Amino acid sequence: MNAIDWVAIIGAAAWAPQIFTWLYQFITKPKITLYLHTKPEIGYTSLGPIFNVSLALLSEKKGITLNNFSVSIKHESGASYTFDWDGLSEDLSEIQNPLGQPTSVKKTYLPLVVRVLPLNVAQAFVRYQYKSFKEKFGQKLQAAENKLQLLRNAGKLKTEQDIDALASEQEFSELVKLIHSEFIWIAGKYTVVFDFQSPDRFKYKKDKYTFSLSQDNIDELRKNIDNIKLNTMQTAKAIVLQNYKAKEISWKWMYPELRK
Repeated sequence: MNAIDWVAIIGAAAWAPQIFTWLYQFITKPKITLYLHTKPEIGYTSLGPIFNVSLALLSEKKGITLNNFSVSIKHESGASYTFDWDGLSEDLSEIQNPLGQPTSVKKTYLPLVVRVLPLNVAQAFVRYQYKSFKEKFGQKLQAAENKLQLLRNAGKLKTEQDIDALASEQEFSELVKLIHSEFIWIAGKYTVVFDFQSPDRFKYKKDKYTFSLSQDNIDELRKNIDNIKLNTMQTAKAIVLQNYKAKEISWKWMYPELRK
């Protein structure tokens, strides 16, 4: 073995740790661990059925990029729904108010990607929505808006009473019918499973969680149906009438106990 051979061996040995690191990173799959706040926020608004929750994610071994969050919610009757994330927010700081409650400073993110680094816990308030509703509601709402503009251009909408009368128009009655039909919450026990998607391979144990809604809870949530109708008509009035002041809407939310 000559000197050149020894140089080649020494050079290869020098690269060995780096090659081992690359190989380890390639074959190692990160492990995601989910931590949940025990009080999810459940509602029904103009955005449809809503399930919001604060969560934290820990990635072990290596970082990972997540490009979708979803949650499967199944009622004990067998009815099942998949909610997808529609956004998330992160608490940056809290401003103390000596005269009242402290104010949180939040940063809101679009539902694009989240990078979870190893040994670093990513915390966020995730807004989950039932996107099937959004598609249906968007189509019906567009038809109602087109009707509104048609009547407005014809000079038939001059007072609040004129706009209230739109409830009898087909486009608006179909919108109201959809709002009633898409109210999915019913009394009973629900099973919840959280899931994530990534362009990378990863390990994640899908634990099951449960929560329950009483009939009183459902009765309160159903009050949002009238709130959605009110919000829709107030939006129409704000478009047509100058100096219109909308009433503040008090949305109803439920915060059941989420158990593993």
